[in-house]
Amino acid sequence: MDSKTEKHSWETFLRRPGDLREGVEMPMALRDLTSGKKKYQMRHVVAAVSRKPEEMASMDILHVRTVVGVLLSETWGVKIVRDLPTELPGRPYHDFYEALRKASSTGS
Repeated sequence: MDSKTEKHSWETFLRRPGDLREGVEMPMALRDLTSGKKKYQMRHVVAAVSRKPEEMASMDILHVRTVVGVLLSETWGVKIVRDLPTELPGRPYHDFYEALRKASSTGS
């Protein structure tokens, strides 16, 4: 059963682990790993991350994978600041991360 106090568990994919920076709001594609009807649902968001999610009650859990799917050992905390459009502007089969960055800077 989903409760308002239950933390969600999310997953994201990054080109390089160094792309994840604390204290900076950044565009991300998140996949919901929380049990229930919305499991595996994808969201494009602007979010802030922390290496110590236990220090902030409002942070959810973030699992990080490389673009080829390798799960990194470190678990992060994530707080969603705002949602971005589901469909991103750009050309098909081109740089997804660039399209995500552009969508976050337009203030959508």
